[in-house]
Amino acid sequence: MARFCENCGGSLSDTAKFCSSCGQAVLSIPPGLSSDSNASAKRTVIEFLKRRKVKTQAVSEAGKSEQTRTKGNGAYVRWFLFYFFFFSIFTAGIAIPVYVITIIIAFSKGAEKLWRRVSGVRPLRLRSEKERLLPLFKEVYTRAFEADPDISKGIKLYIKEDMTINAFAFGKSTLVLTRGSLELLDDDCLKGFIAHEFGHFSHGDTKAVLLATVSNYFMSKILVKLTDRVNRYEAEDRSGFVAWIVKGIYRLFKAIDFMGEVILKRTSRRNEYLADSFALKSGFGEDLTKVLIEIYSVSVSKPQSVKEQLKSTHPDITLRIERLEEALY
Repeated sequence: MARFCENCGGSLSDTAKFCSSCGQAVLSIPPGLSSDSNASAKRTVIEFLKRRKVKTQAVSEAGKSEQTRTKGNGAYVRWFLFYFFFFSIFTAGIAIPVYVITIIIAFSKGAEKLWRRVSGVRPLRLRSEKERLLPLFKEVYTRAFEADPDISKGIKLYIKEDMTINAFAFGKSTLVLTRGSLELLDDDCLKGFIAHEFGHFSHGDTKAVLLATVSNYFMSKILVKLTDRVNRYEAEDRSGFVAWIVKGIYRLFKAIDFMGEVILKRTSRRNEYLADSFALKSGFGEDLTKVLIEIYSVSVSKPQSVKEQLKSTHPDITLRIERLEEALY
């Protein structure tokens, strides 16, 4: 198969990754393209590669732009540290050992295994599940590892007994498909789903979410206590300095909780775009687009209010489809 540099048009060997004339990185010519060495074929090859190069650069720049805006999962880490110092000061240091112990437990294999058990997440058991899903999972895993050699090698596929169409990743090694996805989607759609979730592992989203979960757990417990106390004061029509202080602390915590939720949900929505980009990079962009269109075709949700949009973990599905289609076509 003839190969030419898309930058200068020079001839390339079958295995060359860089042009010996100009040093430009080269792209492979897709199967089916004419291998004739005449001038017309050469121009066709060069024009094709230039078009593909522009599209590839657009996808790459889009991914870099997203990473620049999100700065990875920095928002999760910063908010965790804010909660850590805030509660440490508020409790005069009592929260420090509690936080440390909780984090160690949260990131342990035992905690992830326990979460799978209480959430109804199980390994593949049925012969039909293994025969269908393991080859798909292996194919996507291989391509994901090519896209990101640093991705964990211990990720395993699990099933959640839920008839909705969904997939999600958790912790260090848990990738989950719902039974509804298995029943209602074809193999290509499942590969798109799986590739998207590998994107979350690649970007470290699942670990970052664990940090947020620990911090939000402490905040939720404190808010429950404060809410009960404020409701009791209001029922008893109590006033005075103590009641005023408690209500002030309650409003402060509610404001902090709301601000944190908005910031982290915003990061979550951007991480969804990055995971879509990873699926595209791994070669499953069309499969992911197909599954998103399938989900959109059966969704009957009403338009979200501004507040609901701020608290949503996922972007509007039509925006995700639009981005993927622009990159693909």
